[in-house]
Amino acid sequence: MNNLISLYILNKKQNNYLIISSLIAITLLLLRVKITHSIYLLFLLWNLFLAAIPFALSTSIKTDFRLRKSNLKNLGIIIIWLLFLPNTFYLITDFVHLNHYNLRQYIFDFALLTSFTIAGFYFGILSIDTIYKQIQFFYSNTTSRIFLISISYLCAFGIYIGRVLRFNSWDIISNPISLIKSILDSIFKVETIVFSLELGTLILIVNSIYIQFNSDK
Repeated sequence: MNNLISLYILNKKQNNYLIISSLIAITLLLLRVKITHSIYLLFLLWNLFLAAIPFALSTSIKTDFRLRKSNLKNLGIIIIWLLFLPNTFYLITDFVHLNHYNLRQYIFDFALLTSFTIAGFYFGILSIDTIYKQIQFFYSNTTSRIFLISISYLCAFGIYIGRVLRFNSWDIISNPISLIKSILDSIFKVETIVFSLELGTLILIVNSIYIQFNSDK
């Protein structure tokens, strides 16, 4: 019973790291606004907020579908979690907004974008780890590994939809026809496949390292 309960409580130390990384990112952004009197990168706050949604949802997901109670509600939470999860790793693509104003500004903005990327990745890693541990507990190591591989590449494809096709999580409701059409038109393109494979492999490696590191403790 204690092991089962621990699946739903994230490690306190990791939560503290997550809070610290988020606060560092936000502080750097606010410092940039104050120094430059520009709100150019203020959208990063919204992107970080979107990254926090799947992290919050993951603590409510129960992957043991043998427990029939509230399965419909649980399925709904899982779908929403899947839709928002790519937002956690999406922040790495915000480096496209890194401009060459001057060397000092470039270095500061690079550090700023890096801090938001780390915070976003942390949200994603902890969120995936929560579900991964549940699957591992209720099912098997093989099933949990298949989940990890699948979710990594699905996240990468989701990021492609957001960054390249310029859709967001809300479009599944507000603009579903256009979204589906664009996905079908691009899914077999070389650009789509290469993007998804490269970024998906990065996400998989990062998550695997985190899971392996924590399993050795």
